[in-house]
Formats: sequence, structure tokens, C-alpha cells
Amino acid sequence: MYPTLPFGPISFPTGPILTLLAVMLGLEVAGRYGHKLGLNPDRVWNTGLIGFASGLIVARLWNVFQFSSVYLAEPRLIFSLRPSGFAFWPGIIAAFIGGYVYLVYRAMDPVRVGAAFSIGGLAGGSLVAVAGYLTGDILGLPSSLPWALSYFGTPRHPAGLYLAAGMALLAVLLWFRADTARPGRTILWAILGYSLLRLFVDGFRDGMNLVGQFRISQIVALIVALVCVALLARGAVREQDDGAQSIAQEGATAEG
Repeated sequence: MYPTLPFGPISFPTGPILTLLAVMLGLEVAGRYGHKLGLNPDRVWNTGLIGFASGLIVARLWNVFQFSSVYLAEPRLIFSLRPSGFAFWPGIIAAFIGGYVYLVYRAMDPVRVGAAFSIGGLAGGSLVAVAGYLTGDILGLPSSLPWALSYFGTPRHPAGLYLAAGMALLAVLLWFRADTARPGRTILWAILGYSLLRLFVDGFRDGMNLVGQFRISQIVALIVALVCVALLARGAVREQDDGAQSIAQEGATAEG
């Protein structure tokens, strides 16, 4: 729909520009929430930037290595920043490793850092979802509903906007409602919320991979959501047991 964004006489590619803005938004939110958790916001920013840079470099080099014959024939393509010129999963793994090495070096609590980035990731991810809608990477099913939006003349569900709105709302809810004393539960709530959101939104997306009549992404989202529910329930039971033991010990001490 909108592969480029015009700025006067210059046009920029929509996907990369909004992705960079999403990274900045995610880091800003993560840094601010990290401050609520007692973390140094600058170090949270550095963790994210190192992770992002590590992932970007590895993703690019992996793609160059994978298609080395093409790049040897046209060396100038090595410096092309096309989105298809990056290997997704190697970049993601490298980003996690790079960020984790930095937080270990700085002796930061990985659970608190994870909680900060879970909310920052939801905030930044909402902007990535908007980019997916604008570029057509997140394509909705044909629809005759009043809020369906035209895509090359065909009214479709704005699935990318559904996902963007849901992630933004989830980030806001966790920002105000999550317990800063239990950052591990914040991570689980963020994953649970995102999984349920994908379970809902992917039902309106077109071009999804199927297993029989079921979308693979929805199956994965359901499994992840059930695991998060089990872990949250287990944690709640453990807290109740610890509370009961504390009360019993206090009673025994008072009687003694």
C-alpha cells in the first residue's frame, strides 16, 4: 500500500524507516520502565543498542555468506540495505547473545532487564505492525465489514492495525498494572498477552502457513499461552504456600 514514505522530494522505504523508529521507541520505553525496576536507563539503552547492532551485523554477514556467489559477482550489493538482505534467525540469536554478554559484563539482573524489554518490545512492536500493514507484509483476509480497508481494490481486514493496537494496549496495561517487585511475572504476562493477541489476529490474516485447516502460528501461540498460564499459576500457588508458611512460623514464634 505504502512501500515508501515521501519527505519532500525524497522518498524513504517504509519498512526500514519505521523499524528504526520502532527500535528507538522500544529502547526508550524499556529504559523508562527499567528505571522503575531500579535499573540504570543508560545501561538498558546500551544493552538494547549492542543487541540490535550485533543482530544487524550478523544477519547481514550471514546473508552475504549464504549467497556468496551472488555477492562475489556484484560486490556493491554487499552494502545494499534491502530488508531481504538480512537473515532473520541468525540475527535474532546474535542480538540476544550480544545483549546478554553486555548485561553480564555490567552485572545487571537479567530478569529485570527482560521485564523492561518485554514492555519496550511490545511498544516498539506495535510500530513494526503498522509498518507491516503499510507495506502489505501483514495482509488481512477479504472482508465486507464497515472498517475493512482497501488493498489494491479489495476490502480486507486491517490485521496489521489490529496487531498494532493490541500490542500498544498491552504495553500500557503492563506499564501501569505490572508488579515491579515481581519482574519475572511481568515477562510471563507480556508473552501470554502477545500469544493471545496472535491467536486472535492471525485468524484474520491471509497467506498463513497451515497444518490441515489450522494456522501454524495460532497453534504455536496457543501452546505458548498455555505454558505461560501454567507457569503463572504455579508461581501463584508457590506464593500462597510461602505466605501460609510465614503465617504459621509467626504463630509458632508468638506461642513460644
